[in-house]
Amino acid sequence: DLHGQQFHLSDLNPAPVVEMIQCQGAYFASRLHETIIIGMPRMATALKDTVWSLVPEKTKDKIRYMSEEEAQLHIKTQCDEEVAGRILAAMQQNRDNRLTLEQRKKS
Repeated sequence: DLHGQQFHLSDLNPAPVVEMIQCQGAYFASRLHETIIIGMPRMATALKDTVWSLVPEKTKDKIRYMSEEEAQLHIKTQCDEEVAGRILAAMQQNRDNRLTLEQRKKS
């Protein structure tokens, strides 16, 4: 969930993204069911577009880019009620400006 994430020009170095993609493709591809990226800022989208051709098809098929509303609906339809509730609660906490990072970690 990228809600509130601020990207700067210094974040446009594609090397960490390429490394993460290679790790996901090599280690997580067979173990990971799906990755949902929620609310990706435009600057991050430009970086993703730069390295997307390096992503193996098997990995691409498991990555979804969604708005908050799309992700909520997807999670409700793909997960059982208990799991969906935990994920959606974490998303809600992430958007609550009154909660500190420490408070979110404790819940």
